[in-house]
Amino acid sequence: MKIIKWITIVSCVLLIQCSSSNIVSSRMILEPINLETGRIVVVAILKEEDKSLCKQMENHLAADLCNLGYDAISSIELYGFKTIEGLDEKQIVSKLMKDDIPAVLTIVLLSKQKEKNHVPKSMFDLEERYNTNDFSIYYTAIHNKIYEEGYYVNNTNYFWESNLFSVSDQKFIYSVQTQSFNPFNKASLAHEYGKLIIDDMLKNNIIKDIHKSRE
Repeated sequence: MKIIKWITIVSCVLLIQCSSSNIVSSRMILEPINLETGRIVVVAILKEEDKSLCKQMENHLAADLCNLGYDAISSIELYGFKTIEGLDEKQIVSKLMKDDIPAVLTIVLLSKQKEKNHVPKSMFDLEERYNTNDFSIYYTAIHNKIYEEGYYVNNTNYFWESNLFSVSDQKFIYSVQTQSFNPFNKASLAHEYGKLIIDDMLKNNIIKDIHKSRE
């Protein structure tokens, strides 16, 4: 019984604290353009305090595109932090247009929510501790157990949106919304997000594996 108890407790903690990312919705707005001949700039738009996360998000997604054969680069690598610091999405797009960049893939943090969740103590030791046919004893044990204080865990939800659009006419080609739950760290969050977006873009024929298509 003790083994079951500990397995259950550990499982509950893992389920509550595990890291996961998933797509909430995605759609192709216009027919995809040819992205093989121009450069794709990945632009993350986050708050000032998320600078380090911003860089990792851009780098991972740009690297994933490069691995498929595209010419992609992080906006921070291209311009540095100070060049785009304090600019909003429209101002960044305006700068990209002046530099004749054909396509942009944005990463926007829509919201970041922190919450504290209560995890009750395990009920699996009741049988072991109160193995009796006396209902009153058992009822008292159950009642006390229900009102025992458990413990709290802090959870963080990130809600993201990415848009791919052509810079020349500022037409949206593809849009995707995702949710990330309790990332282990910034590196794992950036890695998970990049893989998620790339897989969905491949699925929707927005991009392709250029290396394989040339074989």
